[in-house]
Amino acid sequence: MSRVAITLDEHALAELGRRARAAGEPVARAAARLVRDGLLSTQARAGGEQAALTAEAQLAEGVSAPLPGWLEPQGERQRWRRELWSTVCALAERYPRTFTQLVADWWRDRALVEVLGALGAWRSQLDAGQSPDPRAELLFHDRLELLARQLTLAADATAARFSGGPPPSDWTA
Repeated sequence: MSRVAITLDEHALAELGRRARAAGEPVARAAARLVRDGLLSTQARAGGEQAALTAEAQLAEGVSAPLPGWLEPQGERQRWRRELWSTVCALAERYPRTFTQLVADWWRDRALVEVLGALGAWRSQLDAGQSPDPRAELLFHDRLELLARQLTLAADATAARFSGGPPPSDWTA
């Protein structure tokens, strides 16, 4: 493991501090995690920077790029929500220690919905062998640990916990 120094403007430094506090970790660890995430995410794409530039060019031309699979699409709401529900059920079964604090009505928190969707998509990619780098697996488990900490910190002792089962009709309608 090596140490590097990076220079950040005051806004980036403030954002890094905010993210570190939210994750309950030191600033240096949060910075290392963010750099590692960025490197692994561009490594996973075949085109690297070229893929990012293509998406930016599409936005500049007014062409909307398709949403990533973990974000709710406008036209297929019911199907997407049912799939996400089954994904969260599978994650909760596979990683029960992480999901013990997940509240029963998690779907009402947009940010949590996106995090769970992204984790589910990431787990699927790992299971399909789309990342030959074992660090991606380790990073996934780091993210699970962060989620567990966030759920524990935000937990209401009286709130019902997620137990799987069929999705509620008011969410999938």
